[in-house]
Amino acid sequence: MAVHADDIEALGWVILASEIEMQTARGTEYFDIYEGRVIVDGREFIVPVHVGSELPEILLGRQWLSLMKLVIDERNGILTLEYVGE
Repeated sequence: MAVHADDIEALGWVILASEIEMQTARGTEYFDIYEGRVIVDGREFIVPVHVGSELPEILLGRQWLSLMKLVIDERNGILTLEYVGE
């Protein structure tokens, strides 16, 4: 999961590491890593969250799709993320 730095303050998540260098499509970027708590279908997941200042929106990585079913209904503007198991 990746979140913009402005959004992280309100969540109260714990920082695990600062200024971690990573390669992105735009080149080298630096991220802080937080311990995030996300609830999907009433189940809580603890996930690493990459936090940076150049992220335009919240991003979910491909690893989520091994546990979740993603359905996009673009016509009605609905995105559904459903827990399907491990």
